[in-house]
Amino acid sequence: MRPQFLDIVIFFVIGVSMSATPAEARLRAGDPVADFTRLPTQPIVAKGRKMISITDKDAIVVEENAVDSTDPDNDIVQANIDFLNELLAQHIRFDEMSQEALRSYEVDYYLVQMENGGFAQFVFNSRWHADTVRLVREGLTAIGAKRHLTLFEEGVRLVASLGEARLTTFLATTIQDYGKSAERAALEATNSRFFALDETENLRRLNTAWLRAHPALIPASMERIAAEVRRRGAQLPDRAARIAAAEAAAPRYIKLIRALVAKAGLQLDRVTAGDPTREFAGAKTTAWYFLTDKGLFHMVDVGGKAIMFRGHSTTDRVYEIDAP
Repeated sequence: MRPQFLDIVIFFVIGVSMSATPAEARLRAGDPVADFTRLPTQPIVAKGRKMISITDKDAIVVEENAVDSTDPDNDIVQANIDFLNELLAQHIRFDEMSQEALRSYEVDYYLVQMENGGFAQFVFNSRWHADTVRLVREGLTAIGAKRHLTLFEEGVRLVASLGEARLTTFLATTIQDYGKSAERAALEATNSRFFALDETENLRRLNTAWLRAHPALIPASMERIAAEVRRRGAQLPDRAARIAAAEAAAPRYIKLIRALVAKAGLQLDRVTAGDPTREFAGAKTTAWYFLTDKGLFHMVDVGGKAIMFRGHSTTDRVYEIDAP
C-alpha cells in the first residue's frame, strides 16, 4: 500500500496527491445534492442501514467547514484526504478504513497524478498496487464517471501490454532515467484524451458531489476529528510493532532525512519533493525537499554523506551525517 511519505513530487516527473496513499454511490454532475452542512452532533441515518457515528470505521469524516467550501485546498475532497492521511500517520491500514472514503481518496490521487505527469506517472508513483487500481476503478464507478472509467480501463490494458518484466523494469527506473524510459512513453497514449474528457466529465466536481451526498458523511470540528484520530491509533493492539515495521521499511532517503532532522532538533512534517537536477560537487544528484516545524530544507546523499541544506540554498548547510 502507498504510504504517506511516498506522496511526493519529483520535479517535472512525479507528482503528489495531497490529495497523496495509497466510492460507491451513483451521482452525476448537476444532480441535486443533500444538505450536510449541519453540525455533526446528530449522526446521519441512511435508509436501510444502521445509524453511523464518527467512531464507525465506515464513516466518511471531514472537517465541517469544508463541506460546502469551493476552495480546492480546503473543500470536502481535501478534508477526506486529510483525515485518511492522519489515519495513515497513525499506522492504520487501508483495510481498517472506510472503503467509500478511500475510493474518493484514490480517485483524487489518480486525478492529481494525471494532471501533474500523466498516466505513466500514476503507474510509477502508485507502484501499480492492486488496491490502488481497484479503488480507482470502484471510485470512478461510484461517482458516475463512466467515460473516465472507460479511459482508465484502456490504461490498465496498456500496463498489461507491457508484460510483467517490462513493468518491473519501469517501476525500477531511476529518477534520472525516467524521462528516457521506453515504458513511460508507451503508457502515455491516454494522456491527451484524459484532459479533453475532464472538461466535460470533471472528476473533481463529481467527487465533490458524491461525497456531499453520501449517507456515511460525518462533518465534525477539527478538535473532534483530532481526538478520533488519536483514539483509533491508540486502540491498535500491535501499534508498536507497526511503527517498528514502518520505520524499518522506510526508503533510504526517508531514514536519512529523519536522522538529519533529529540531529537538528526539529520535527519532520513531510517530504514534499525530489529534484533529480540538483548538482553537487560537479555531479548530478537528487535533492529531497522536506518541511519541518522550522520551514523548508533539503538533503543530498552523496559521497558517503547526507547533507542538510536550508531551503533551496546550495551553500547554507545545516548538518551532515555519515551515510555509508
